[in-house]
Amino acid sequence: MAFIDFLIHNKWIILFYLVILAIVIINRKKFEFQAKFIALYKTKIGIPFMQKFADKYGEVIRIFGYMAMGIGFVGMLVITAFMIQGIYTLLFQPSAPAVLSPFIPGVQIPGSPLKPPFWESIIALFIVVVVHEGSHGVVSKLYKIPIKNTGIVFFGPLIGAFVEPDEKKLEKQSDIVKHSIFAAGPFSNVLLAVVVALLLLLIINPLQSSMTTPSGFTFSQVQEGYPAASSGLQPNIVYDSINGKPIKTIEQMYNELQCIMPNQSITISNANASYSFVTAANPQNPERGYLGIMNIQEKQTLKSDTAFNRTAYAILHWLQKLFEWIIIISLGIGLANLLPIGPVDGGRMLHTALTTAMGKERGHKAWARISIIGVIVIVILLFVPIIKAII
Repeated sequence: MAFIDFLIHNKWIILFYLVILAIVIINRKKFEFQAKFIALYKTKIGIPFMQKFADKYGEVIRIFGYMAMGIGFVGMLVITAFMIQGIYTLLFQPSAPAVLSPFIPGVQIPGSPLKPPFWESIIALFIVVVVHEGSHGVVSKLYKIPIKNTGIVFFGPLIGAFVEPDEKKLEKQSDIVKHSIFAAGPFSNVLLAVVVALLLLLIINPLQSSMTTPSGFTFSQVQEGYPAASSGLQPNIVYDSINGKPIKTIEQMYNELQCIMPNQSITISNANASYSFVTAANPQNPERGYLGIMNIQEKQTLKSDTAFNRTAYAILHWLQKLFEWIIIISLGIGLANLLPIGPVDGGRMLHTALTTAMGKERGHKAWARISIIGVIVIVILLFVPIIKAII
């Protein structure tokens, strides 16, 4: 039933992706196919801009590449530790939310706490991918490595972008140049996330706050098997009271709940409904209470409910969601590309480092073993939570 409910809930989004897939199939002669499900539409768009940018800001880009190297290897260690922690969590805290999930704009993957809104997340994904691939291209151009093609890539119905440098000339470069190029994409994603976060914190959020007053809290999901779901507590509804105490802000909510212990009675209510239940033990800290509500947000009410204010706030709210998803996707793609596996950026950095340190043959064998282990771990972390959620 869970799978059928998933299909029904996402029917229009699934239809959109099926239409995209049909367009690719109908125009298949214009695409180059790899591994049967990856379709590349090759162009020269952006190559002149990359060259001009590299020529104009060469020294800045060179420093950017050096910084990217250091951050890239640190990020590789971080994402590796995250994967190890994910396996531990999956084995010893099976009720905890998934630590890794596929990302499809508009679709909430079973077992994942994330529910990406379609347009905001697909626009954010496009921006993030263009920045990522463009950074590879600009650093390649700095070191006089030709860009053969740019273009759009479809992984089945999912859209992305690519930059194709001349691999033969890239292979002849020094390790520093290779690492600079490989790490440029992930590092640009980290910088993009930081810049967008600053815009959100310094401009969007203050503008929103100046127009509104907090009126309660809401959440988009309850976890099955936990007290909130068992009590019938409804998501996407505004609540303004916990245990009879008025709650208007997220800060007030967290202050009220931070000392909650397991097996403690909780009542969450608003003017129209009240839900009471007993807390469970937190799956990540058994000494603390747990409700099982996810994606908590503060609800805001306009101070002056005029047509202009409603329109302005709607635009700001949309930008807020877009910026939030740019941050999430940018960090996600940046770190995912630093995984020490296969052909992704982190894997290529590791391969270069190992073959230099251990020799070409021994280094390649070590890289292959690490890649195989990494792929197995990722497959487990991706699909076990999905299977558990479906069955």
